[in-house]
Amino acid sequence: MWTIQKVKRKNLNVEKYTQAIDEALNYRVYAEVWYLDLLTKNQWECWIYGDYEVVMPIPLQYKFGIKFVLQPIYCQQLGVFYKQEISDELFQAFEKKLHQYRVRAYHFNEENTERYQPKGEKKVNYLLDLNLPYEQIFENYSKGRRKDIRKSERLGVQVRSTQDLKNHKELFQQYYAHLEKYGKKKFKGNYSNTLIKKGALKIFDLFDKENNLLASQMFLISKRRKICLGFVRNKHIEQHNASAFAKDHLIRVLAGQNDYIDFEGSMHPTIAKFMEGFGPMKKHYTHYSNFSSIKDFF
Repeated sequence: MWTIQKVKRKNLNVEKYTQAIDEALNYRVYAEVWYLDLLTKNQWECWIYGDYEVVMPIPLQYKFGIKFVLQPIYCQQLGVFYKQEISDELFQAFEKKLHQYRVRAYHFNEENTERYQPKGEKKVNYLLDLNLPYEQIFENYSKGRRKDIRKSERLGVQVRSTQDLKNHKELFQQYYAHLEKYGKKKFKGNYSNTLIKKGALKIFDLFDKENNLLASQMFLISKRRKICLGFVRNKHIEQHNASAFAKDHLIRVLAGQNDYIDFEGSMHPTIAKFMEGFGPMKKHYTHYSNFSSIKDFF
């Protein structure tokens, strides 16, 4: 019988938990203490085996005073984290702990999905291995992606790395404000500012030859993974898919290194096709839910 202990956030040994995540072979920034605190307002708890040898963070929400599990925004994958692979039986013991909750949505990470096949629906992610010469990576792009990038080059598009969110915010407010849900604006600002303070955000602003702002691309840094976080553009003057050029720029910079571009995947066919154009590996993570309507609250 496996002894797995539930620890509330307020009782968490932050140092031991942080070490467990940092040393995990399936590390994700999504599981970091500061990251989960930011996304859930400290509303999460953790199942722990041994002396923090294996951990499974659980993000929580409350409705009508009832606790349930919901995967936060900007948090694609959680699940069970371990320094070395664990037995099937131990993983299943963790999985059963999750099933005890009312779960609207919980995502097991790619390594969990591939090795242990947890219950739930498999969703697609795209991961591009950068440990190759840039020329070889570029040749694996689709014809459409190569065409997009060469067009941006002919037009003289320039990429500037920055830690200033001003341009990204300006483009979002001008062209994407309709996507901002009520009450989310303040959170998004706090989220982005926290990532900058933690050194976990990379920003590329794109300009044309006349120095007009075309677009801005953000990447979330998760050790070897550089995660595509958000892209915005000037819809009046940017008409040549600068998103491909921005992503290719980081690929060019990191080519030959032991890194990955994580596109975060999509079940939307058009978006998925765009990502597939970079020649990435198709990976799967698992979406688990055990209720489907408000009736399950009662």
